[in-house]
Amino acid sequence: MHNVRVDQIETTKEAAAEDPSAATLDVRLEGAWATDDAFPQFAGVVKFPTGEVTFEADFPPFLGGEGRAPTPLAYCFYGAMCCYGATFATQAAMAGVELRALRIGLALTVDFHAALGLGDVPPLSPFEFQVEVETDDSDEDVQRVKTLADERCPAIWAMSNRVEYTTAARKA
Repeated sequence: MHNVRVDQIETTKEAAAEDPSAATLDVRLEGAWATDDAFPQFAGVVKFPTGEVTFEADFPPFLGGEGRAPTPLAYCFYGAMCCYGATFATQAAMAGVELRALRIGLALTVDFHAALGLGDVPPLSPFEFQVEVETDDSDEDVQRVKTLADERCPAIWAMSNRVEYTTAARKA
């Protein structure tokens, strides 16, 4: 339904009820900083089931880059927006709500005062997701799907819950 393979999701759901690992995705990413100023500052290959793509990132000039590629945060924000949009579309399909179209926007402000050593200022404003769907289903159905997306989106979960992390650095 609307480019969501509901049958595959149901198969995964059944498998995961028996084997929790059937509903997991391991992520391993690597990238490198370019010390040659002829290139964007950072690049890494992102692999997916049918191929791979190179993502490049460059800070804007006011943060020491040349603006030759999206900022690293743009990928984070795009990922959050895409995750929420994909979750919304998937939850709609699973609920039987047909979408002819889905458009999503994300707005926020990034404050670099703390990154510049100019005080302890929260770096991110609230994320404002705006979803617009074309459907013959009711407004109530759209709001039901929104609630499901809010409850089930991994990006929303990550913004609502502390995600543990570790960092390490070593001389090569």
